[in-house]
Amino acid sequence: MNIVIAGFGVAGATAAETARQLDPKAYITIFSQEKSLFYYRPRLPEVVSGDLSPDKVLVHPQSWYDEHRLELRLGEKLVELDLSARVIRGSTGSRQTFDRLLLAVGAEANRPPLPGDRLDNVFVVRSLNDAWTLSLAAKGKKRALIIGGGLLGLETGAALVKQGLSITVLEMGDRVLPRQTTPRGADLLRRKLSAAGLDFELQAQAARLEGFHKVESVVLKDGRSLEADLVLISAGVNPNLTLATTLGLATDRAIVVDEYLETSVPGLYAAGDCAQFPGAAGGLWTTARAQGLVAGANLAAKTPEERRKFMPAPPSNTLKVAGVDLTAAGDLDPEGRLGGVEAENDDVYRKVVVDAEGRLAGFTNVGTTRGNPELAKALADKVVLSAQARAGLAEIDFDFTGLK
Repeated sequence: MNIVIAGFGVAGATAAETARQLDPKAYITIFSQEKSLFYYRPRLPEVVSGDLSPDKVLVHPQSWYDEHRLELRLGEKLVELDLSARVIRGSTGSRQTFDRLLLAVGAEANRPPLPGDRLDNVFVVRSLNDAWTLSLAAKGKKRALIIGGGLLGLETGAALVKQGLSITVLEMGDRVLPRQTTPRGADLLRRKLSAAGLDFELQAQAARLEGFHKVESVVLKDGRSLEADLVLISAGVNPNLTLATTLGLATDRAIVVDEYLETSVPGLYAAGDCAQFPGAAGGLWTTARAQGLVAGANLAAKTPEERRKFMPAPPSNTLKVAGVDLTAAGDLDPEGRLGGVEAENDDVYRKVVVDAEGRLAGFTNVGTTRGNPELAKALADKVVLSAQARAGLAEIDFDFTGLK
């Protein structure tokens, strides 16, 4: 069995490890455009801050891959794939046959066209090399401006604060992390992040970057100009669809896959940020890893009956943003369509969302992790909350052992 995996992020690496466990004899090759070994992407902000050197975020040393007979083609991406002959060609000119193939090529940082965005000291962070380059460039700088108030932008901003920079975050929406927060939760989060050194300009958009060779300021659409000697563009990601489009695979926002994570071409699978499956939250490490487990098993399956189905969990994220705990799971109902119970004090905010049948549909916690395990289990089990539980949840010190 010849298995080829394109991409060495969490989906590709997990798939390779799973396939090896299930098929000790398979010939497994991993192609990666990056030159580094598989690393733990959620810790990139610690590389930016200087708390960790790049080698400290690597998951395994080279010897581990040698021991498990996983052939790595680092710095080489797939550029051509002959489906009829089952042959792939790498960017170095190498050719290899395959029986099954996984596209786990991830996503690329979105860099919207912005006049001046090619000036020096303008960055995006997607890879380990990006994070290390930004960390080195930040030394000696005074003011950084971050375009985009998403999770990566906030975490990287907090990392730059540790390097001694003054940080301003531009967010085009009316609150920070709109996908992970409700309005009241976002307000508490913003206040906590401001205390940690991040200033915010909400409902603000960059019009252009200005400077002579190096960036010196950012001009907003309202005409204001903000000084900055370093700019980070954190405007989300775009799934890498170049190879999928060339192959004529079915795509929408990403590569369309079925319950086995198989694409529209039999024997060709996709997983991670480049794959699209109904109900699966994209862009999450946990989702990509879960898909890697399933994809790896299906790559190694000897019969169709041995294949596994991917069952997406309710969207969930437990984060620590600049030291502030934030959990978001399920439907947060920021528009107020469903019933909800909110509780808060100066340090903590919680919202529990209940659907029309009384089932727990989602929850968010800001400033604490208390209650997370019980709420997550109730969400997964689709528990119908009693009137007593709903009333109790309005109290910030609710006893979660009585959640039912």
